[in-house]
Amino acid sequence: MAPTANRVPYMLGGLTFFGILLLIVTGVLLDQFYNPAPLGAHDSVVYIVTRVPLGWWLRALHYWGASIVLVTVFLHLCWVFARRSYRPPREVQWWSGVLLLLLLFAFAFTGTVLRGDQEGGEALAHAVAGGTLLGPLGAPASPDFAPSTSLLARVHNAHVGLLPLLLVALVALHFWLVRWLGIHTAEARTSTFAQHLRRLGGTALLLYGALAILAAVAPPHLGYPAVEGVEVTKPFWPFLWIYTFENSLGMVGMIVAPLVVFGALAVVPLVDRRDDAAGGRPRWVVAAGVAFLLLFLGTLLYGAIAPQMAHLGM
Repeated sequence: MAPTANRVPYMLGGLTFFGILLLIVTGVLLDQFYNPAPLGAHDSVVYIVTRVPLGWWLRALHYWGASIVLVTVFLHLCWVFARRSYRPPREVQWWSGVLLLLLLFAFAFTGTVLRGDQEGGEALAHAVAGGTLLGPLGAPASPDFAPSTSLLARVHNAHVGLLPLLLVALVALHFWLVRWLGIHTAEARTSTFAQHLRRLGGTALLLYGALAILAAVAPPHLGYPAVEGVEVTKPFWPFLWIYTFENSLGMVGMIVAPLVVFGALAVVPLVDRRDDAAGGRPRWVVAAGVAFLLLFLGTLLYGAIAPQMAHLGM
């Protein structure tokens, strides 16, 4: 492979993969002590934090690891866009990456619900309300969809069963496409994969070593058990852009926001297929990309500083 591939921007996908491995390991360990029953979920998390040896640290690693993975995959997406690495023959590679981003958001959402605290309870209530808005398509989010088991238990099953299966399939497809098409760079392939792996491994060790220290000095807060019908929290920070849409549009914003963001990402390879007269990317594509990024970051910032609002029932 090209020596350029040993630079940090080209390692963002690999760093995301190492983060996913960390989440799998910590998630498997935490799940040994977790109770997905509606009346036992929060107590089991309290047990993990207070009674399980190093349980508080494992939970902190899992929490901060999820945040880091979402950051690295977002930066990876931005870098791929900047490099135009979605153009033929890499369209499927781009789409698989977009689906991976969506899947990681699904992991973050279901993980939030599993805490069983007020924030998790409100997240689950939003999922039920969103499912109602979607009609038959949202039926799986209804508590009555499978009366034999609780909705929380089904969210847990998705978090530890269905979503990991989809993740393995998408990661395998993405890596196979990278292997088949190669890394998008104009340089000659004078560096070996073993050299890249050593550099990537060292960078991952530094990043996630720092994460381990962060988990030790700043363990995440666990709220009180959820109180049904009360809405007093904001969502986990990666979802603040959806929160902003909800502030403006009401509950329907929860449906509109993902459709706008992931729909825009999905059409990128379809709208940027030709070069301009100078042989480069059309200026309108650059302008649209920058505007989209600023809008997304702006909605995150607004969601963080805006007063807390109630959306259920809107």
